[in-house]
Amino acid sequence: MAEAARDSSQALSRQEQVREARPWFLYLLFGLFGAQQGLLGPIMPFLRETLALDLGWAGLHFAAYAAGLALVGWPYRWLERRVRSTSMSTVACLSVVIASSLFALAGHWSLTLLAAGAMGLSGGFVLAVGQAALGERYREQAAPRLVEAHIVAGLCVLGGALLVGSMTGLGLSWRLVPGSIAAIALLVAVLSLSAWNAPAVLAAAHQASESGQSLMTRRVQLSLWALVLLGISAEWGVGFWGAEYLAVHVQVSASAAATLMSLYFAGTVCGRLASRYALIRISPLPLLVGVMLGAIATLVLLYFSQTQLLTALLIFVLGACLGNFFPLILGSAMRVAPQASSAISAQASQAVGVALLLAPFLLGLLSARIGVEAAFSLLIVYPFLMLPIARGLHFSGARP
Repeated sequence: MAEAARDSSQALSRQEQVREARPWFLYLLFGLFGAQQGLLGPIMPFLRETLALDLGWAGLHFAAYAAGLALVGWPYRWLERRVRSTSMSTVACLSVVIASSLFALAGHWSLTLLAAGAMGLSGGFVLAVGQAALGERYREQAAPRLVEAHIVAGLCVLGGALLVGSMTGLGLSWRLVPGSIAAIALLVAVLSLSAWNAPAVLAAAHQASESGQSLMTRRVQLSLWALVLLGISAEWGVGFWGAEYLAVHVQVSASAAATLMSLYFAGTVCGRLASRYALIRISPLPLLVGVMLGAIATLVLLYFSQTQLLTALLIFVLGACLGNFFPLILGSAMRVAPQASSAISAQASQAVGVALLLAPFLLGLLSARIGVEAAFSLLIVYPFLMLPIARGLHFSGARP
């Protein structure tokens, strides 16, 4: 009886969240992260032309971005102890203003490299602040809002790329793109100063931050790091090397392979939309296990697929599965340790940076040795390894 009553109350709580007004201000923070992330790749050909960079130096900008994201935990925790908690979102937005402005104005490769690192740091900062605030506001039921926030981030990744294409297509300078993002971030910073928009839940996050690390058990901490490292490695291993794989595996042109990869990124957004509504009835951990199994099955079918139509369908489904890894991992962790949302958010953001820094590079080295098809097929190892580790985000006495 007690178990049934608890299940009923949890389902009712999820349904009430669907009707509750969405925290759009916090979603804007995720949008800033996505827009910054989305511009870096498409802008690189114009940056190379302007500064006469070779591919090696251009690639260092991606490494600098990932390194900045990986280092976000230390300044985040330092500021959390010293800055008034309701000002964290303002500081985060201003960091985006500074980093994007520096990238727009930089006239030397050393400055653009510094700016790329600063963009990773500032992007990780707004991501950590937004995730922590959602965790504090929704506690054990944060997963649906985290999925919604990452839908916004995914759309803004596409928006950042489209902004580069549209502005340069009109004959405008590529520098206007990071400049525009800096202007939007400044506007969001001004909005965060108003009492109506300021996320008051950050005050609670500040109170919990001192004890958040201790509230998150070692098991949860290690499981979080391992799952995020493996999940992001799988998601962006496909994101970075998928086009190369498709061009060889299905024997299509580079242009056709790039078009197929657009279905992958569309799948990440659609998959998050689907899981948002699935979370009304299903807890985040079993849904996470479900998308892991779905990713394994899809990768197996993709390996044997030789037709363009079936491959297009499978790459879309693969995006829907892999794109759900990160928000569902976060939601599952915050369900286990709702008082430690700030620590969970910071550590997850750091793990994303480490994965982005290492995984695509290691997959590239492996591709050079054994071929891109063989290396790509090994991505199936990531969700297989995640399955037993996911048990670390289950706690007895509650539904997973």
